[in-house]
Amino acid sequence: MGETPIGPDELELAVSGLAGLVGGLLMPALGAWLRVLLQWIESDRSGLGKQPRLSGMQLFRAVFNTFALFFFFVALGRAAAELREVRVEAPVFAAIVTGVIVGVVIWAIYAAGLSALKADYQRAKQTRRIR
Repeated sequence: MGETPIGPDELELAVSGLAGLVGGLLMPALGAWLRVLLQWIESDRSGLGKQPRLSGMQLFRAVFNTFALFFFFVALGRAAAELREVRVEAPVFAAIVTGVIVGVVIWAIYAAGLSALKADYQRAKQTRRIR
């Protein structure tokens, strides 16, 4: 099968879009691995009572987020390399940094909104319990 040629403008959009996806997946992947690390540290602690074990679901989330992050990271590298072939002096680094920052900001807004919704739900649940 032949490849359809993509213009430099579309490649620039692809690079910045893929960088945004990488930025959006960066924080959840790091957070998932930190949760796994904390569960592992707490499961190793000696003390009274039953010790929590390492959660398979948390480990699956961490591996899945990392796989998705690396998939988009490799696609970003290929798109950036192709853009460099088309345009010799293409400003790839600025587009990547901007896309990653935008992705992280969008993820932060999403996480803050989700956190606010969870807090409102818990507050409403608590007030129903009191009545």
